[in-house]
Amino acid sequence: MGKDLSKYKFIPLTESKLYLLEKWLKEPHVKEFWDDGESWEESYEKYILKTSSDVVKQFLVYFQEKPIGYIQFYWASKVGDGWWEGYPSDVLGIDQYIGDSEYLGKGHGTNLIKEFIIYLKSNYNVSKIITDPSPNNPRAIRCYEKVGFKKCNVVDTPDGKAVLMEYVV
Repeated sequence: MGKDLSKYKFIPLTESKLYLLEKWLKEPHVKEFWDDGESWEESYEKYILKTSSDVVKQFLVYFQEKPIGYIQFYWASKVGDGWWEGYPSDVLGIDQYIGDSEYLGKGHGTNLIKEFIIYLKSNYNVSKIITDPSPNNPRAIRCYEKVGFKKCNVVDTPDGKAVLMEYVV
């Protein structure tokens, strides 16, 4: 058998690990772009509902056995509520953040997204992957560009303006 060369592990999020999200969502670098103005109790309920969702799949990102961030994917055609209506059923959306500030600015965002794309292509029928960083988040936009995402345009989402970016598989 060949050696597993992945640097990152994507472990499905469970209720027992939600304390990590609570901690990371308080970090200034995460809070700046992931703050819905909700209490932790309100956010907790949303994360719990998603753990059993058929539309959204959530993961903790581990690097060298240490949890360093969060990543999720979703079927764009199934999200609704003003998000990505009209997309074909084989288009996935992703969102992610590095929660542990010790791992910022070291290429982890770019590398974990590359590996997550490999995971998605290996496990799902996908033609395109989309994401929607804030126009005020040049660090995230540049990270996605390094992976191969292309800017399409600025769109209005339920969370406000976003830069729609696409990666064709």
